[in-house]
Amino acid sequence: MDRISSIAFDKHERPRRATIITSAGVAKAYWVEDYGDRNWFLTGPTEARKLAVAHIERIERLAEQL
Repeated sequence: MDRISSIAFDKHERPRRATIITSAGVAKAYWVEDYGDRNWFLTGPTEARKLAVAHIERIERLAEQL
């Protein structure tokens, strides 16, 4: 069972980092702003990162609604 363990937001209520626990391990996501674009990066085992992508997209959709 995959789940989002924690999400930290910046002062503009945008995601800054998140921890996602998957059946393949723990993946950590980091959002950075490069030249006006917000991008996210994942760390952790390859299989855990693959499983975490759907949760990252969910976090971004939820942040847009705030």
